[in-house]
Amino acid sequence: MQRMTLWLNSVLKVLFSIIIMGSIYTYITSGMYQQSPIALILLGIWSGLGFLFYKLRSKLNFKVLFTAIFLINLGLRILWFLNIDSLPVSDFGMMFYNGSQFIQGHTDMFKGISYFARFPHMSLTVMYFGLIQYLFADALTMSRVINIGLSLLNIVLLYFIARQLFRDRHKSLGVMLLAGIYPPMIYYNNVFASENLALPLLLLSVLFYLQGVNDQKIIPFLGSGLCLSLAHLFRPLLYVVLVAYVLYALIYYQNHIRVKLKAVLSVVLASLLPFVLISLLLVRMDITQYPLWHGTEPLTVSMLKGTNISSGGGWNQADASVFSQFNGDYEAVNQECQRLIKQRFTETPPGAWLKFYLLKYSSQWSSGDFGGAYWAEAGRTDFKSQTLFAQGIHRENKMVVSMLSQGFLFHQLVWIVLLMLSLRGLFRQERSAGQSLQLLYILFAGFALFYLITESQSRYGYIACWIFPILALTSFRGSDEQKEAGDKLC
Repeated sequence: MQRMTLWLNSVLKVLFSIIIMGSIYTYITSGMYQQSPIALILLGIWSGLGFLFYKLRSKLNFKVLFTAIFLINLGLRILWFLNIDSLPVSDFGMMFYNGSQFIQGHTDMFKGISYFARFPHMSLTVMYFGLIQYLFADALTMSRVINIGLSLLNIVLLYFIARQLFRDRHKSLGVMLLAGIYPPMIYYNNVFASENLALPLLLLSVLFYLQGVNDQKIIPFLGSGLCLSLAHLFRPLLYVVLVAYVLYALIYYQNHIRVKLKAVLSVVLASLLPFVLISLLLVRMDITQYPLWHGTEPLTVSMLKGTNISSGGGWNQADASVFSQFNGDYEAVNQECQRLIKQRFTETPPGAWLKFYLLKYSSQWSSGDFGGAYWAEAGRTDFKSQTLFAQGIHRENKMVVSMLSQGFLFHQLVWIVLLMLSLRGLFRQERSAGQSLQLLYILFAGFALFYLITESQSRYGYIACWIFPILALTSFRGSDEQKEAGDKLC
């Protein structure tokens, strides 16, 4: 156990250092910080809020602090909502448009070799957007309003997760504040992404899991698995998170193998069974042709893109076209991708691969907004989005401030600060969180490895970005639990 902790600690010091260097390089080479003083104003506000919290945390009543932080977070999200009239674009646009087709009774988009049959993890989001369009006349606006509600839920859940980790209310309030003013967790409120639906469920899963660990009860593990299963309906994250849960239980949870196995079996069965049952139900109802775990495009296509050195391991037309070259024949596409991957590894020297994976890893995690600003603004200039969605009150697509350019300095420097604090926390060897904190380290390592293997883009890391407001607080000492005053919230 101790060896595993020391090894993981050492590995993460290297991994975080690489991201810090990559993030600084991205900041220096972009030149975008020269375009507006707005980023400096935002940095001043961000720093001021942090300073105020530090000074007032022990002087104000706990409930007053909690309410103030919540209202500040709500206000920031409303301002971002009013700043730009975002439209769905790319995959998000396809999901939103096909949602309108789904409520009219069409299900062909989920069958054959159509887009959502190839990538079935988007299917439930299509149905969700269909439901929103069925219930509300202005579904675009309501989708963003719902995102605000889910985002506020996220920061409250992060408070409770921090409570499970640190057992310190003031430190947990610090996590809540930091997460609430964390740029990507604001930016994504204006993005029509499935991550907005998956993230609250993932956080609930983590919260239940930590409760199971701390209380040594089976019911929370079952709740953790169920929430993870529901999150997986919107984003393909079950396998990474489940492996992290199993590893943590086997290494850190209790000393008796029988207790470990009960926890593992509880979370595994509770996460797999609902997903399987819902998938089979959709097939039986003739909504989808195949279960949600069986896309008609094999995973090896994503792995092929992930090994393309010229594209940095991201999406590229050459690798994406393999599917159409074989007319969607699953086995033929799978075999061709395997052949090309083997060919690349045999023909490329090890030194080139080492450089490639260092750059790919750095690129994946070096964007301070995790693509949130881009996806919030991209619909304003996208022809398809303008044609399909820029109608009625959304025709003008107004935007006051472009956070993609004018706010670049802000979110990039905030990200660098969080990373540095997280790195410092590794050297501090946080004691108040005990072994529970290792779960977050294992989770990050799992996501990092997964995106090294598969296609990479900055947006994919958003589902794990909540880890860093927590890790940043490991750099600071919290008050003793006995000194906490006021009524307990939990």
